[in-house]
Amino acid sequence: MDEVKKIAKLAKAIFLRDGFHIPVLFIKGTEGRIAIGLQKFGDTSDERVQVMLKVGTWAACKASVGELELVILVNESWMGTNINVLPSNDPNRIEVLQIASLDTRTMEEGINAFKINRNPKGTVTDLEELSFPDTMETKGRLLPAFLKGYLAVSPVKN
Repeated sequence: MDEVKKIAKLAKAIFLRDGFHIPVLFIKGTEGRIAIGLQKFGDTSDERVQVMLKVGTWAACKASVGELELVILVNESWMGTNINVLPSNDPNRIEVLQIASLDTRTMEEGINAFKINRNPKGTVTDLEELSFPDTMETKGRLLPAFLKGYLAVSPVKN
């Protein structure tokens, strides 16, 4: 089982147990690995990008794992059902537990998502894995922002 699948399985178990999941960043490098809980993640996309940039800089200074290999972000989010509308404006949006990954060696990004099903009282009843077409673009802004912050302080050594 690869690392992204292991973390997705763990995140799903935590969410089903607790009914929520704080944003957590998992970082693997040539000299170690760490997990960082993000207590304040920002209310807007731009704020979250700024948080990721700052966390990348912090990680390089205080918790360097060497040359980055893999970065994974687990967080709850809204997912739109219409590509022409922002999720916040989509009346049919769905709540998801999202696991986004960035292989920093190949710059390949991936996404796993689980639709959050709740009963009328709001209690989580199930997480349903979503599938995406192979042709779907998975480029995001958050993990590249983390990478930019990390590399600004700790450039890759050749």
